[in-house]
Amino acid sequence: QDNRSPGSLPGTKTQMTIRSKTYKGSGFNELRFEDATDQEQVYIHAQKDMDTEVLNDRSTKVRHDHTESIGNNQKITVRLGQTVTVGKENAGGHDQAITVAHDQSTSVGNDQTLSVTHDRKKDVGNDQNSKVVGDDTEAVEKSQNITVGKDYTLTVTDSLTIKVGECVLKMNKDGTIMLSGVKIQFKADDSIKGVASTVHFN
Repeated sequence: QDNRSPGSLPGTKTQMTIRSKTYKGSGFNELRFEDATDQEQVYIHAQKDMDTEVLNDRSTKVRHDHTESIGNNQKITVRLGQTVTVGKENAGGHDQAITVAHDQSTSVGNDQTLSVTHDRKKDVGNDQNSKVVGDDTEAVEKSQNITVGKDYTLTVTDSLTIKVGECVLKMNKDGTIMLSGVKIQFKADDSIKGVASTVHFN
């Protein structure tokens, strides 16, 4: 009776099962082979933990869908590089979606490159903070539009230069403001008021 088949016959006649019962318990570990036509399956049941150790390479090929369900946390450690390819090269209609219910953190020890062939959209529901220790360069080949719902403050420690063609507006930290151009025009619907100890026009 202790060595009887884990399943009931003849319902499990196409199965071969290796099952070991938990010592003084009701659990079990199981390795089962299903050989029914069009229902072939290899099933592994671990009553608690399952550990796999491979001393060299490991390769897994799934010719159809692959689904994983994790009830708690997941941790993956890659000592060198990692490559993830979604869809074939130059093939359209292959998307990737990542949904994180809570927080997400990404740490890159060296360089990171992001290349987007078409459009890119970013939505931030609350605040956004960006810090660059070195230089920051941004190039926009066409137009750029910035819309601010309330106030906009730009703080520069040394100098600020705005250049459009032959026109230059430069402000230095010592309080000097320089405006230069081929032709300068002032127009106000109400009035223009200037206050200075000395005014020079050449």
